[in-house]
Amino acid sequence: MWRMKKVVDRGWVTLRMSGHLEAEHLAEIQNALADEGMNENVVLDLSEVTVIAQEAVRFLAHFEVNRLDLHKCPAYIRDWIAQERKATRRGQSDSND
Repeated sequence: MWRMKKVVDRGWVTLRMSGHLEAEHLAEIQNALADEGMNENVVLDLSEVTVIAQEAVRFLAHFEVNRLDLHKCPAYIRDWIAQERKATRRGQSDSND
């Protein structure tokens, strides 16, 4: 089961996620981010995410590069995001050769 809850505190908007984050949930996250205007006062709290799909990891990696903060991100997700970034950079340099 997956759930996302919006928490507003002192001008900060936190989208707190829990459960299994699958590719089918990405549109809901994108819509929530669009509603908030993707400003620097919006963060994603991943502390309660227990399972994550590869598509979701790629999605998070992309948005983190574009100034979105990932708070309380479990170490395994953080490591996976780093691996995805490395693979993306390798793919880009291979295509430039």
